[in-house]
Amino acid sequence: MDKRILWIIPKWTFPINDGARVATDSLIRSTIAAGLKVDVLCLPQAFEKINLAEMRDHWKVNEIFVMPRALPQKKWAKVGYYFSKFIKQPFFPLTLSSFADEQLRNETRQLITKNGYHQVVLDGLHLGALFLEGNRWVKPGSQVILRAHNIETDLWKRAAQETKNIIYGWILHWQKNCVARIEQTIAENVTAIAAISSEDSETFKLIAPQTPLKVIPLGLNFSRPLPDPQLDGMNFLFIGRLDWAPNRDGLEWILRDVWPQVHARRPEAKLQIVGSGDRSWLLSYAKMPGVELLGFVKEIRDAYEKCHFTITPLTYGSGTRIKVVEAFAMNRALISTRMGVQGAYLTDNDYIAAETTDEWINTLSTVKWNESSAIRLKNARQKIAVILDEGQIGRSFYNWLNTL
Repeated sequence: MDKRILWIIPKWTFPINDGARVATDSLIRSTIAAGLKVDVLCLPQAFEKINLAEMRDHWKVNEIFVMPRALPQKKWAKVGYYFSKFIKQPFFPLTLSSFADEQLRNETRQLITKNGYHQVVLDGLHLGALFLEGNRWVKPGSQVILRAHNIETDLWKRAAQETKNIIYGWILHWQKNCVARIEQTIAENVTAIAAISSEDSETFKLIAPQTPLKVIPLGLNFSRPLPDPQLDGMNFLFIGRLDWAPNRDGLEWILRDVWPQVHARRPEAKLQIVGSGDRSWLLSYAKMPGVELLGFVKEIRDAYEKCHFTITPLTYGSGTRIKVVEAFAMNRALISTRMGVQGAYLTDNDYIAAETTDEWINTLSTVKWNESSAIRLKNARQKIAVILDEGQIGRSFYNWLNTL
């Protein structure tokens, strides 16, 4: 493929310390390895630290363009920014508003025209705002492929249902409707959609039945597994971005309703909590017996090496949980809800399923790492590696782009 591709990312991707960054890194790196020639346009917030040499060396991209977004960092300044955006465009999703800036939009389109890109990859729904004027799609003169990490509307819908504050609930419901309209507009007008899971692809088929669609799962490197755990006691690991609503709600449920009874039955058990993002809400749980709040760690392999089982107690969301695939890539067994393993090509035989509070209490209180656990993990890991190896995913995406 001799076509020039512009890959647009919504934030600076380094360090690669959360699920979205892992997903972006894996796909762009493996697709370039398959033969794609890529320029990158990054739209970071102004305060993000940029290291062009690091990106160029890690990804082997050609050109890198950076256009900072005018989104304030401090809380109240950000509130004021979003309030002004709401007054000007009450029917436009607030979380997409910083990408709909007129200057940013014009500079992006000029870049595409100047360099004659055949295809533009949008790494996430928010970037579709670059080609919207109000709620109207404006074609940029290139094929536009949406790499959808999830169904954005689902997250807003659940947030609106969960809140107990009437006013905040109304705001969330309003935003959910705004996001739904824009998500459908973008899905209907892009050249094609690369959905990250089969579940998400079914939703896109409903809202944009005419748009070509392919499932491009999350791929990871399965070539460096850790040895089987050789640890005393019983160590569980929760890993994920700590201020992402599905992660926060699931983890808080475990800490509030499950862990006290687990510790009472199994005093030697430990729960290590690892992840980036705002963890201030966790401080009230930090002194619970057996809980170790580690936050961000530089070397993620160290966290996996110190656990017997990883846990994914998610009850809503879409896309694929990167930490689920990562657990198997690292050679660690998984305890999860069925929602948690969505998009990971797992059956009930591949992991330990727990849905209700009682099931989680009983599982965490009694589960053991033994020969049976090791055999199940080995079989599941081999199966997933065949499907979700990042080299294979990169080649699949590369070949599909070449057919559009």
